[in-house]
Amino acid sequence: MKKHIVPLDEVILAPSTMPDVQAIQKTLPGRAEMSEIARNFQALSDPTRCKIVLALTRYELRVTDLAEVVGASISLVSHHLKGLKDIRLVKFRRDGNNIYYSIDDEHVGNLFRELISHLEHVYRNLPDHRSQLEKEAAFNLR
Repeated sequence: MKKHIVPLDEVILAPSTMPDVQAIQKTLPGRAEMSEIARNFQALSDPTRCKIVLALTRYELRVTDLAEVVGASISLVSHHLKGLKDIRLVKFRRDGNNIYYSIDDEHVGNLFRELISHLEHVYRNLPDHRSQLEKEAAFNLR
């Protein structure tokens, strides 16, 4: 597999420059934020939870529908939904006796779309979206 190079948004280093470690550290989230980031990624480390969230990026579904879609028991899906709800990746609304689940906001959908796009680039060995000229121009502007 070809090495996939990801451009840095905040700091671009020329090959001959030494990184300013302290400047880079200042761009990183604090300890509490990093814990929340890790907690969210940990919640998505289970394939069934990923299926649930991915289905909810496209449809608003009841637990029974989700269980059928992801091929898991209703109790397991309910358990996963509680954890996903606790960290605000999914939300619910009541309509009479029915409870419908959906993603909490568009950021969750964007995260999954970006990851799917990334995997497509990796597995199909596609180039980055930005051309080499654009990368060089961005580097020269800094």
